[in-house]
Amino acid sequence: MKRLNKLLIAAAAVIAGIAIGILLISRSGGDNIGEEEVRAMVTDRYGGEIENISHTEDGQSYIVTLANEEYRYEITVSREDAGIEDIITEKNEDRSSDTASGSGEETSEETSEEKSSEEKTDVEKDSGQQEKEKTDTLITEDEAKNIASGEVGGQFVHLTLNQETHPQQYQIIQLVEDDDEGALVTVDAIDGEAMNILWFQADFNEIADIEAFARQLQEYSTQYQNNYYIEFDDDSGDDGSGESYDEDDENDNDDD
Repeated sequence: MKRLNKLLIAAAAVIAGIAIGILLISRSGGDNIGEEEVRAMVTDRYGGEIENISHTEDGQSYIVTLANEEYRYEITVSREDAGIEDIITEKNEDRSSDTASGSGEETSEETSEEKSSEEKTDVEKDSGQQEKEKTDTLITEDEAKNIASGEVGGQFVHLTLNQETHPQQYQIIQLVEDDDEGALVTVDAIDGEAMNILWFQADFNEIADIEAFARQLQEYSTQYQNNYYIEFDDDSGDDGSGESYDEDDENDNDDD
């Protein structure tokens, strides 16, 4: 009789363990953000229309493809906490294509004399100018990302190419620590030199428009010296700029 009681108690314990395991699995699965929530969050932040939503290979994140009038985004969103893990931004070329197709008729109506003049102008380009074009070849976006990562570490967030400067510059935003500390690394797009690093503290989850935020950081980067630190304070309504510091000061603090 005692042996039977022990067997019954053991069986009950196994059944209870299985039930608890099923309950934990169902709860953990229920905590993941759903596809509709991802759609609403991404559309609210970036506007435009969602073209496609898929999962990463490990199934832990969503990959959302979205486009508005100016830009096309590929955004990786964590299923667990809805955090933005990666953003790839491309200039939307649809308008440029429409403009090009609309001007096709005018191009076809050019006179033979105008074409001859243009061809003559092309022939007259000297070798010095051609050599300059070779010299001005830009480094790739991947090379710029690697340079930024080598300077500050962390995780890639956003990249833009500033074509209004000479030389042209890549502006790369890196998430350096947790969810609230990052760096804007300015890289010479010709020779790959890291020109300036702007450190900042801001809640990445509260950034609704990453393009606007990137432009704001670029403005600060042109105003302040290398390794300047800015603390964005949503409560005060201003940028909350802190004091600048150089690498020697930072190294001294590490030694202490």
